[in-house]
Amino acid sequence: MSVGQARSAEIANSCRSNGRSRPTFLGGTMTRLISFLLALLPLLFLTACNRGTPLPGGYAIFIASNSEIMLVDQKGGGVAGAHLTQIGNSGALIFGEIQAMPRRPADSDTPGFFILDSATGTIERGLSREDWLKKLRKAGLQGEPELVYPGRKAHRHQ
Repeated sequence: MSVGQARSAEIANSCRSNGRSRPTFLGGTMTRLISFLLALLPLLFLTACNRGTPLPGGYAIFIASNSEIMLVDQKGGGVAGAHLTQIGNSGALIFGEIQAMPRRPADSDTPGFFILDSATGTIERGLSREDWLKKLRKAGLQGEPELVYPGRKAHRHQ
């Protein structure tokens, strides 16, 4: 009898002797896997509840729907949107991109890139990417600004 045949016979005997329909080593692996996944469940829940990185000056993201996402001030007034697609911040500056609303372009803010100084409330909208990058460099931001989906920033006013 070869080593492989001997191992197969050993597994078959193990299954018969303990009344199980599958080898015991597989059952132990499954138990460990299920225990591991159950241990991860609270971590996944806490991650899903993360409110995101805060924006400076009390500004926040308001998400009305998948296509209506806007930057709002401390009082909940719309500052940039309603189709904010990307946002980032550095120091007191908040910057990002606004696109025209897919079904209601007339309800959109000026499409293009924007820069908001959260300390003064001054905002520049409708910038081309080139002008936007020049103004960010002039404000002291070096390199390519990091932009993320707006839902990853700030607490949401509801």
